Amino acid sequence: MKRATKQLFWIAVVIAPVCFAQERRVYEGVVSWKKATIGTVILMEIKDGSVSGWIRLGKPVPLKGTAPSETTAEFEAAGNVYRIDERRGRITYSGPDGEGSRLVSRLTRLHGPLKELIEETRLWGDQIAALEVGGRRRELFYRTVALWKRAGPPFEAFTRLEELIGKDIAVWAADADLRSGRIVVVEEPEGLDIPLKAAKKPKEQPKKN
Repeated sequence: MKRATKQLFWIAVVIAPVCFAQERRVYEGVVSWKKATIGTVILMEIKDGSVSGWIRLGKPVPLKGTAPSETTAEFEAAGNVYRIDERRGRITYSGPDGEGSRLVSRLTRLHGPLKELIEETRLWGDQIAALEVGGRRRELFYRTVALWKRAGPPFEAFTRLEELIGKDIAVWAADADLRSGRIVVVEEPEGLDIPLKAAKKPKEQPKKN
């Protein structure tokens, strides 16, 4: 009997699901800020059943929440309370900045080497970043993207994607399909600490006669 009990315990341990998974999500939507309607981006880190990250309210503001599900998340930021319902495609909020129920969409994470940046196109002045994802080339439109730093607040306007050519990167894209999409957020690659401003180029020394 004891042996059977031990075996059942061992089986239960082996097949038990991992309860404290780590996950990242990015959403793009519309909220209120200072009683006005604005577009926003939400960077969400889920770990051990808690939610942390950033929401853009004029600038990146830290957020904090608990108990997310696969399709919902609740958090607080700057005194406001937010609830995302992916099935309805809505973000509901209330607080000092206003209240309402607006559109929200979850972005798709794509990972692979950044092959090249293609010159400006005729379509709304967008540029194209060629990313290789699972052996397939994806041409992703972008303008100014946000950089999700590994430590500290994100950069709202990161314009130096050329510094990442040849590196494996992860991007979060809207309207992503098997060929294209629109980059909204780039994750800072591991091992890098990208500064807000590009390093100044050394001045050329005057040539001696």
